[in-house]
Amino acid sequence: MWGETVWLAEISVSGFRNLAEQGLEFDPRANIIFGPNGSGKTNLLEAITVLASGRSFRTIQDDQLLGFEAPHFRIAGKARSSKDKEWSARVYFSPAERKHYFFDRREIAKRSLYAGWLPVFVFLLDDRRIVAGPPGQRRDFLDLAVGKLSRTYRFVLSEFRRVLAHRNALLRRRGGDDELSVWDKRLAELAGEIRERRLEYWQNFKGHFEQMSRRFLPADEIRLEYLPNVGGKENYLEVLARSREAERQVGYTRRGPHRDDFRILLNSRPLRVFGSYGEHRLAVLALALAEAQTALAAGRRPIYLMDDVAAELDNDNTHLLFDLIRSKGQLFYASAHPPALEGRRFHVRQGKIRPV
Repeated sequence: MWGETVWLAEISVSGFRNLAEQGLEFDPRANIIFGPNGSGKTNLLEAITVLASGRSFRTIQDDQLLGFEAPHFRIAGKARSSKDKEWSARVYFSPAERKHYFFDRREIAKRSLYAGWLPVFVFLLDDRRIVAGPPGQRRDFLDLAVGKLSRTYRFVLSEFRRVLAHRNALLRRRGGDDELSVWDKRLAELAGEIRERRLEYWQNFKGHFEQMSRRFLPADEIRLEYLPNVGGKENYLEVLARSREAERQVGYTRRGPHRDDFRILLNSRPLRVFGSYGEHRLAVLALALAEAQTALAAGRRPIYLMDDVAAELDNDNTHLLFDLIRSKGQLFYASAHPPALEGRRFHVRQGKIRPV
C-alpha cells in the first residue's frame, strides 16, 4: 500500500450504533455524508475508523458501539489501489467473544498488528483535547501518528506498556533490586527504540505543522516544542535505578517516555494557556493536516474523515482547508449541510444511508 493511490472502496456494517445493516460503495476522491443531527453521520465515520484501526475515536468501551439489542457488531470493507490491487478487512465484536480482527481472510491476533492497514486521519468539529487537555492526549496523538507509518513502532510500544505494567506491579509489591534490574534493562531497551522513532517522526512532522499553522494563523509565530521526560543526555537505566525507592512509595514508574509531552507556542507563549478558543481550533486543524501531510510525504495517501470541521470556520479558512486536501487523498465529509464539493453524496436518516 506504500507509494500507491489507495482508497476505501466498500464497507458493510451490522449491529453498529444506530446504523442499519447495509453496504455502501465509495468514490475514490470525495464522499459527502449529510442529514439531520443524530441521524448517524458521525457513526459512519466511526465505523470506518474501527475498520481501519480496530478502535473508535469516541470511546474505548466496545460495548458502547453495539446497536440497541444487537448481540454483536460486524464491520467489513475493501480497499483498492490504482494498480488494481484489492485488500479486505473485517472487525467483529461481541461481549462474549470480545473483538476479532481479520485482514485478507486471516485473523490477526493483536490490534497493534492490525491497526494502520488503512491510513485514516480524523478531524472533529471541536476536539481541542490535544491542545488544551492533559499530556496523555498529546502522547496518544503522537503514538497513533507514528504507528500509522510503522508497524514496528506499534509492536515496540505495546511491548513497552506490557513491561511497564510488570514493573509497576513489582513496585507495588516492593520487589527487590535484583528482580527490578531485570525489568529495568528491558524497559530501557524499549524506551530507547521509542525515543528514536518518535524523534525521527517529530523532525518531519514539526516542519509540516509549522507550514500548516502559517497558512491558518499567518499573523502569529507558531512553534512546536517536544518535552521529553528523560533528557537525551540522561542514561535511562541509571534514572530507573535512582528512582526505585521513591517509586516503591507511589507504586508506579514516574520517569520514561510514557510521561513525555509536547506543547504549542504562540508568539513564544503556551497556546494552551494564552490562546483563544478560535486559535485552539485552528491549531488542532493544523496538527491533523500536518499528520496527514507527514504520511503523504512518507508514501501513504491519506483518507480524511471530517466531521463538520468547517462549521465554525470562516469562509477564507474553509476554502483554505479544502484547497489543502484537494487531490491529496480520499475525503469523507459529514455535515448537516453539505459543502459545495464535487463527489458522491449520501443522505443519512435514522441510521439508513442511501446514495443520492
